[in-house]
Amino acid sequence: MYAWDTAYAKMEAEANQFAAMVLMPPDDFREQTKSFLAPTLAQFEDLKDRYEVSLTAVVLNWLKTTDRRAMIVVSKDGFIDWSWGSDRLFRSGVYFSAKKETIPVPEKSLAALGPACGKEDVRHPAGVWNARVSVLESVVFADAHEMTISLLIYPKDAPSRWKVPEDESELMDTYEAFKRGHR
Repeated sequence: MYAWDTAYAKMEAEANQFAAMVLMPPDDFREQTKSFLAPTLAQFEDLKDRYEVSLTAVVLNWLKTTDRRAMIVVSKDGFIDWSWGSDRLFRSGVYFSAKKETIPVPEKSLAALGPACGKEDVRHPAGVWNARVSVLESVVFADAHEMTISLLIYPKDAPSRWKVPEDESELMDTYEAFKRGHR
């Protein structure tokens, strides 16, 4: 993930794609996930065991095939380490550039609250993971790897990236917009 545009990274991506097809046959995988409307990470645990792969590998494979607006976010020490979203989510303009900038996990997210919060999933209102829409977050705290894995499920229909909500209709200073999380 360090240098996506290198020849080695491209070769590694092809090897991962081949391994995913062998370990998680596409037809069987689609059959197993066809009922996943708003899945949580707990639902992927069975698939992890079925295919004998990591939880991250199963979720990434689902993100490549789903028509849902969804994203996996891996965080360490309170900051997003990397994330990957479905094509539909990316096309709606939702992504994190964690390799280009340091992005803290949202203060009210389960990832930030940690295992002490006692929850594995919650529907957040707009303003936690996204300024405009609510998001279903499910988490796994991987103590052995000192990381948190969050699965974010966004509403099926996205607000237009180009239409400004009525309460934001006047021009806003760019710095203020960034501070408030409007991207």
